[in-house]
Amino acid sequence: MHKCLTIDEILTNIFQHAFMISKPDPKSRKFRDRHTLASLAITCRYFLDPALNVLYYEINDLLWLIRCMPDDLWEVSGKQLSLKRTMKQSDWDIFLRYAHRVRSLEFARHCIATTHINVYAALANPPVSTVIFPRLLHLRCGEYRPEAVRFLQLLLQPTVVHVDVDNLMPNALTRFILPLLPSRCPLIRQFMAFRNFLFQKGDPVLAELSKVLCQLTELEALRCAELTDDGVRHLSLLPRLKSLRVDLRLNSLDNLESALGRTGFPLLREALLSAPTMSHCLRFLRLIKSTSVDTINLNVDDETCAADYKTIFTSWAADPSYHNISIIDISEMRIWRDYDEKHIIDITALRPLFQLKRLTCLKLETLCTYDLDNAAIKEIAAAWPLLEALDFSIRECGWEIPSKVTLQGLIPLLRDCPNLALLGVVLDATVLPDASVRLPGAGVRNTSLDSLWLADSKITRPTMVAAFLSAVAPNIEQIVSWNTPLLSGREGKDKYRKRWREVERLMRHFSTARRQEREWALRVSGEGRGDIVPVIEEDEPAQAWDSEPELPTDSEDDDDIEYCYGVGVL
Repeated sequence: MHKCLTIDEILTNIFQHAFMISKPDPKSRKFRDRHTLASLAITCRYFLDPALNVLYYEINDLLWLIRCMPDDLWEVSGKQLSLKRTMKQSDWDIFLRYAHRVRSLEFARHCIATTHINVYAALANPPVSTVIFPRLLHLRCGEYRPEAVRFLQLLLQPTVVHVDVDNLMPNALTRFILPLLPSRCPLIRQFMAFRNFLFQKGDPVLAELSKVLCQLTELEALRCAELTDDGVRHLSLLPRLKSLRVDLRLNSLDNLESALGRTGFPLLREALLSAPTMSHCLRFLRLIKSTSVDTINLNVDDETCAADYKTIFTSWAADPSYHNISIIDISEMRIWRDYDEKHIIDITALRPLFQLKRLTCLKLETLCTYDLDNAAIKEIAAAWPLLEALDFSIRECGWEIPSKVTLQGLIPLLRDCPNLALLGVVLDATVLPDASVRLPGAGVRNTSLDSLWLADSKITRPTMVAAFLSAVAPNIEQIVSWNTPLLSGREGKDKYRKRWREVERLMRHFSTARRQEREWALRVSGEGRGDIVPVIEEDEPAQAWDSEPELPTDSEDDDDIEYCYGVGVL
């Protein structure tokens, strides 16, 4: 065995990659492969400690630790873990041998059904002067039964720097855990609590939460519901706070403006704000004096017209402190709109943002609709080459007005934004380039794009659309369209949704065929080339299919086409 494989740091890096692997299903994300880590741990003595450290780094269920102890101690009945007898010193020795490796511990709300209270009662009585998890950094707690409180309090220790109190409402966690955090965990850097709870003004729990926050001085990231004005003022003075996610519904901006002056939030990078109106959010943004803001995420209850959006974008583009912004995400929470010409965003409203050259994500889920065409998409592609996510789809209700963006109009975006992974836009997929043996887009091939959000996009010929997309974006795994209650009442919903599902299905086959062809060509040529370098040609002529024929099967309607955009050729 090579000497480098006796170094713990190298082995840990390797085992981390072995632990988090991807499932064969292309739509699946990574999962934890515990069996592989366990096998590595018993392979040789050099592997034992690094493999176990990775295996037990993050524990989301006490079962992973309890089952290391003798079988006569515990049992699982249905889905619930419980103890059959009291723990002996020998049991504690085994438990602590693995517990000292744990860095992240999670007690999600499902623990209420999967962990019997006698487990917590036993673990709340460790040997004298024993710290159960001496290396614990991250604690997430959604277990709110009073019987678990004593054990949870043992976990509050100075090593903990990331706390997530996962409570949907005031409970035992609020009364017995929150007040202890400043004294037991004074170095907390990341804190989350009451993420999905709405307080009322004067609520004593809101006051208690703000009181706790006012005693934490090392915070770098905070996510919570509402805060008192005192709580917000304290956060504005923290020298290390970089990420803030908060609901401003109950805050008086007049008081904050007079109190903060020019010193608020000196190093903030991420501002994720919720408020009744857009003006409320904008006033708070002006209180942020940081020059390194790179993320703006706004969730507002009310609607904003297109002219106001243009004004907002113009002011951001003119502010030097916003020139490093990489993410803009705006959502209007109302799910219906009264459509009129004041609520149409066109390219002139978006052009001011072209000054933000570092933009990687732009999502506008507003009550406005869009009037964009292929030329507008080309401008967007040229302005933001670093884009990773672009969403104008308005998934809840779509554009309502006919889209002027065609499949051919996507080519500049796919060519000039090579990192684009998510695209949300309404397409007119009834307009198709002429069928040809040439690859569409003159060989443009974006391998990053994996998600298309198409809302109320219309389509007539799924096979031809799938052939086109499989050539220019072969790694698309998900196409979402016509899937919300507001779209369910629209004419043609079932027809169009069925056709886009057919596109998603066909793309897997077409993309596989193209990949096999490329691999075969490379083997034959022996040149070992990567992707074909695109040669920019004139746009192919487009043909609109207005009849929207009902096709029993797509192949029957396409019998007269010899090739579908180069399927079967390179």
